[in-house]
Amino acid sequence: MAYEKLAVFGVGAVGSIIGGYLSRAGTDITLIDMWPAHVEEMKRHGLRITAQDEEFTGKVQAVHLADACGLRDQFDVVFLAVKSYDSVWAAHFLQPYLKPAGVLVLAQNSINEDWVAPVIGHTRVIGCVITMGAALYEPGHATRTTASTRPPFALGELNGMITPRVEELVKILAPVGPSHSTANLWGERWAKLTVNCMANSIAGITSMNNAEMRDSPDVFSIFVKIAGEALTVAEKLGVQVEPLNGIPAKAFLDAARGPGFKELHGAWMEQGKTVGAGRPSLLQDVMKSRRTEVDYLNGYIVRKGREVDVSTPTNEAIVEIAKRVETGELKSNPANLKLLTVRS
Repeated sequence: MAYEKLAVFGVGAVGSIIGGYLSRAGTDITLIDMWPAHVEEMKRHGLRITAQDEEFTGKVQAVHLADACGLRDQFDVVFLAVKSYDSVWAAHFLQPYLKPAGVLVLAQNSINEDWVAPVIGHTRVIGCVITMGAALYEPGHATRTTASTRPPFALGELNGMITPRVEELVKILAPVGPSHSTANLWGERWAKLTVNCMANSIAGITSMNNAEMRDSPDVFSIFVKIAGEALTVAEKLGVQVEPLNGIPAKAFLDAARGPGFKELHGAWMEQGKTVGAGRPSLLQDVMKSRRTEVDYLNGYIVRKGREVDVSTPTNEAIVEIAKRVETGELKSNPANLKLLTVRS
């Protein structure tokens, strides 16, 4: 199997990292985005990538969404890297641009396979769990906030099989970093979802970066409550959740239910050394006055919890507070942690 013609749809932080590294490696990849200034900067001056161990600017094939109608060839692979709330319309838009045997790779937060697969076809969707950090604060310049040695992606089929096409995609993404295939996509998704529900959402409502959150005992206590609720929902759904940043899911469940809190905190501090001090994506959205993905992170946990009769008060509180921050009713500030302490 040979995937020769690729595209990224949604060239934000993650999409820029994929597009930048693969373009440098000589891959035929087209970057399609809706931010005019970003597209124009990439066209004129290339895409600049700043990582912890290097910085480079490379020539890329950048196309604005409005000009996508001029694309004549169909793609073997499209990496979908838009925000979760844009997933459905993006899937409809991309249908005619995919070859009959082409695949849509969901390189996103949340578990968007639920609503994208019915649009594009279950056999044409592959999950891509993002395990690296990235940021985009100015046109034409993306930052990789975690170490390049940290595995950036886990790829898997919806049916749990390890297929040649997934293995081929792992090879294609090798220039970005040491990715891997998984036979437990849903367990990987729930692990990342839980981490996002902790770090992304708390960062968004407090303006704390990863390092600041890691050093706060109050934040860690809330993290444990968030994870306890999310993992209880997953457990009820029958999902075998993979480790959360290298820490077994059971350790979070145990800490949330009583024993093991101190041990978990030590492990969390240790693994946090590889995460760096970057800003999670939900905080980046708050800083840009954009709509956040909280409905697709903590809100997803709340909805799934109701389906299986699991109470999720901490995640419910986070959704409410994040929406107040979005509307400007609240300012993103560490003081908002007190609201969670009262509610949870």
